[in-house]
Amino acid sequence: MAPDSRPLDVAYRTARYRIDTDPPIVLQIGRSHPALSTRFPQGGVFLTACNPRSRRLRPAANVRRMRALRRAIERTGLTWLTGLGLDPLGQWPDEPSLWIPGLSLREGLGLARRFGQNALVWCGPDSVARLAWSGRPEATTASRACCA
Repeated sequence: MAPDSRPLDVAYRTARYRIDTDPPIVLQIGRSHPALSTRFPQGGVFLTACNPRSRRLRPAANVRRMRALRRAIERTGLTWLTGLGLDPLGQWPDEPSLWIPGLSLREGLGLARRFGQNALVWCGPDSVARLAWSGRPEATTASRACCA
């Protein structure tokens, strides 16, 4: 990993990723989530379109980007649930996000790249939340290490 990307990696790994189910499911990187495997045994992807490449945009721009992401997912025939990316340290605003059950890691990474995202959270059938980088030089290694 490049030295300047370490703080970003730490931020993504300490964040919480809430799926708006009843009750909510809160994903943490590297942890198993039994409630997730019960509701979504096929796994899925947690993704936002907000603040591309970790550059804060105006709220209206993020709303438009999220609308475009929802349309892109709907075109795949998959459904989505709303969610929120949360920074427990309070250094970054909450980010509206989507949980897309059944979306593969490969398809998710394609959407992440299309919407300018550094990374996404992917859960396979084992319900472990994994961070997958979308395009930085270390992305290939990180994706293979976490998601092989």
